[in-house]
Amino acid sequence: MTLGTIGKSNYCKTVWSLICRIYDNTVVADSVYEQASAYFVQSIEQQELKTELEQQVFLFQNRQQQAGPRDLAMVERSLQQAQAEQQTFQKARDDEAAERMAKLKSLCREIVTLCQADTPDETNILSAKLLGTVQLLSPTEGRLVASSNQKSKHLYKAVLALRLLDKLIADNEINNSYVQQRLSASKDLSFSQVEYHPFRDDVQIPLIMAVLLQDIGSCHPDAQRILKGDDGSADEFRVLENDERMALLQISFREGLKYVSHGLGLERYTGNSREERDLHLKCESERQSFILFLLKNAVKPEHGIGNLLKIPQIYTSVVLSTKSNYSYETIPKVALVLEKGVEKGVYSKVAVDALLAITGIFPQGYGVTYIPKDSDRQDLDRYEYAIVTGLYPADIRQPVCRMVTRNLTYNVSAQGCIVSVTNNLYYPVARKKLERISEERLLEILSKLVSNFEERKNMPLLPRCWHPDEYFSYVKNQNLWNKVVINAN
Repeated sequence: MTLGTIGKSNYCKTVWSLICRIYDNTVVADSVYEQASAYFVQSIEQQELKTELEQQVFLFQNRQQQAGPRDLAMVERSLQQAQAEQQTFQKARDDEAAERMAKLKSLCREIVTLCQADTPDETNILSAKLLGTVQLLSPTEGRLVASSNQKSKHLYKAVLALRLLDKLIADNEINNSYVQQRLSASKDLSFSQVEYHPFRDDVQIPLIMAVLLQDIGSCHPDAQRILKGDDGSADEFRVLENDERMALLQISFREGLKYVSHGLGLERYTGNSREERDLHLKCESERQSFILFLLKNAVKPEHGIGNLLKIPQIYTSVVLSTKSNYSYETIPKVALVLEKGVEKGVYSKVAVDALLAITGIFPQGYGVTYIPKDSDRQDLDRYEYAIVTGLYPADIRQPVCRMVTRNLTYNVSAQGCIVSVTNNLYYPVARKKLERISEERLLEILSKLVSNFEERKNMPLLPRCWHPDEYFSYVKNQNLWNKVVINAN
């Protein structure tokens, strides 16, 4: 392994910051999911006070109607005080909701900025980089896999949803009038040059919000009791019993919708124009309605727009799995999971085909082992390492990769390649080619490619994949998406 400085590049730090701002467990508790957890607990505690204030107002309103002339002034003063207390209470809740909404919207804008450009090609490069970085920052082995993937999956899903939206629009598969109207209003507008972009602000950002909030109801105390048990000691990543799972889904869905409507509310207007304020509130109300529609439609999307949430959710649940039986080398089976869902009529064929056309079978950041060719296009007697770095492969089984090793030596300035099925060791046909090579030679290859050979010499001698997270932990290896010459292999 090439030595160097272990750490995060500025880009990786930005991505990690986004991940932590969405889902984290810290003292400051300022991530989206921590804020929601606090809201759910507080709203339960505050409900009693809210009811008490409402009853107080109701009581003085009744007394006002029954009071004689001598007591009326005193009753009205008491009513005004009760109403003021009620308004103060509600204003504090509205302020909190507005602050949560402002933070969430700012976060979503940053996500769009990081993976959206003015051309489709540049957008796909930025999205591949973001998806790949999330994957490569995630551990692929050990006890921290589930908790790390739990943090990372929301950002990953959001990027997939944006790109799936692009693909379905390009294929004329989005018939939603709200989306179509905003798309039409954005024609010829540059993402980077206008303050208000109808498609970005009214469709993309609400879509990201819906994705990030898809599991927010699981923060509710009732959902947490199912996940962690009454005493909080249960493994939240365990396989739930069917009745537990159904109860969790119902609570999460119901409380998630409540959080969108009440925990966030509408972003406030800042200005002095009544006309602008009315337009702002109308747009905010429509955006909120779109988020709620996406969340509701994602439960049983069939061929509807809810697939923008559902299909990325299924894909991410495999690629960034939180299950105890997680196995990195089986991640490419995500395509089979989706295709079987189509066969059973559970998932939309249109949406699944669209997503796999974008991602291919091998997810961004996946470590590919392949047989290189010599200058005469003949297979060599060894395998090398590559990392998947490109979206929209011409053949979903043949990933667009960045070569990481050449002549069994790590090479930062390596070229790119499209790895064929017959030379990708993930497939039996490729592994069969190297079966004739001696064990000594295969051990020699392994010794040159791994940093801790003595610990890992019992690895499969013909590995279906490799784990690139250690390689990626070195700062100088983190720019895998700069332009390279792509060769067929």
